[in-house]
Amino acid sequence: MVRTGYVGAVLTAVSLVTFIDAQTIDDVSQLHKTVMSGYNKDIRPAIDQSQPVFVNVSFELISIRELDEIMEKISIVGILWMFWEDPRISWNPLAYNNTFTTRISNQNVWKPDLILAHPIDMTKAIGFDHSWYPVRYKYNGMALWAPGDVMTTTCNIDITFYPFDKQSCEVTFIPWGSRISEMFIHVAEKEVSRKLFSENGVWELKKATTVTGLIDNMYPTYSVVIELQRRPTYIIVNAVLPVLFMGLLNVLVFYLPAKSGERVSLAITVLLAIAVFLTLVGDNMPKTSQPMSILCYFLLTNLVLSSLIMVVTVVNLRIYYKETEVPRWLRSCVLIFKCKRKFRHKNDTKVDALTESKDADVKKSPEVVVKDNWVNESDDTESITWRDVSETVDLVFGISAIVWLCLTALVFFSMVSTQRLPEN
Repeated sequence: MVRTGYVGAVLTAVSLVTFIDAQTIDDVSQLHKTVMSGYNKDIRPAIDQSQPVFVNVSFELISIRELDEIMEKISIVGILWMFWEDPRISWNPLAYNNTFTTRISNQNVWKPDLILAHPIDMTKAIGFDHSWYPVRYKYNGMALWAPGDVMTTTCNIDITFYPFDKQSCEVTFIPWGSRISEMFIHVAEKEVSRKLFSENGVWELKKATTVTGLIDNMYPTYSVVIELQRRPTYIIVNAVLPVLFMGLLNVLVFYLPAKSGERVSLAITVLLAIAVFLTLVGDNMPKTSQPMSILCYFLLTNLVLSSLIMVVTVVNLRIYYKETEVPRWLRSCVLIFKCKRKFRHKNDTKVDALTESKDADVKKSPEVVVKDNWVNESDDTESITWRDVSETVDLVFGISAIVWLCLTALVFFSMVSTQRLPEN
C-alpha cells in the first residue's frame, strides 16, 4: 500500500509539471502571429541575398508503380525529404511556454519547389496538390518538408535482352526558376532509403542512388537513379517455352505418315500459332527498331522454320504420290542416306609362277596387288520408288529441323544469359 501510494504521488507530480510546462493554443497562436508578421514567402530565406539557400535533400522510395516499355515511362511513389534554414521563423521556446516545434501551412511560407525534369503529363511542383502537408519548423529556424507523390517521368528502355533485360531510369528534379547562385542542392544521403519499400511483381530493384548536377552550369538538378531487373519467369513460361514446344510439334510433321492426310493441317496450325505468339510479344514491346529484342529474332527464326517445313511438306507429298521412274542419280542419293550402298576393292591380281615345293600338300599361292579403285555392287540390287525418296526427304529435313531448333534456342539463351551480343 505504501509503494502504491508513492507511485501515485510521483505520477501526479509529473502530470502537474507536464501540465504547467505544456504549450497551449494561445501560446502557439501567439507564436504564429509573431513569426509570420511581415513574412514574405516570395523572398528566399537567406540573410545575405547574394548567397544561395542550402537545401539538403534525400529520397524515400515507397514502390515501383509501373514501368511501361511501350510508352517508355516509369511511375514511382516516393517522398522527398527537404531540410533548409529560415532564420525569419525562429523564436525563444521559453517565451512561448517551451514550444520547440510548430507546423505552418506550406502555402504561407517559402519552400523549395522541385519539379520533374521530364514529366509525362503536366509540369507541376512536387507536393503542389498537398496543401494539407505543412512545413515543420524548429525554434532555431530549421525547416523540414517531406511531400510524397506519384512521380511519372520518361525512361529510355533497352529491350535487347528481353525478358532478361536490365533497365536504368533517372527521375530528375530541378528547382523551377532557381539558379545555382540562389539555391544549392546538397545530397544528404547517397543511397535511397527503402524503409517503406514494397516489392514489385515484375521488376526487381537492384540499386537506387542519388546524384546532383547542373544544367548549362546554371540550374541545379537532383536525380534518383533506379536500376531494375525484370523477373523473367512469366515470359519464359508463357512465351519462350510454348514456342519451343510448338517447334518440336512442327518437327513431328515429318514423322506423321503421308497417308494420314493430316500433315498439312498440323504444319499450318503450328505456323499460325507461332505467328500469334510473335504478335503477342510484339504488342508488349516498344515500337522501335533501335534496338531490337533478341526474342523477336528468336521467334522470327522459328516462324521461318515453320514456313519452310510447310513448303517441304507440300513438296514431299507431291513426291510421295509420283508414279514415274526415279532417276538414277536420285536412287544413288537415297541409297547413301539409307546407308545401304556397299563398296568393295577392285583387285588386279597377278599370279607369279612359284617353284614347286618338295611338300606335295603345298599349293600355289597367288600374289595379290591391291589398287585404290572402288566398284559399286548394288547399283541395281534394290528397286527405289518415289515413296523411298519421300521417306529420305522426311529423314533429312526432320534432322535438319531439330538441329535448327536446338541451335537457335542455344544461341538465344546464351546471349540473354551473358548479356552480350556476338559482335561484342
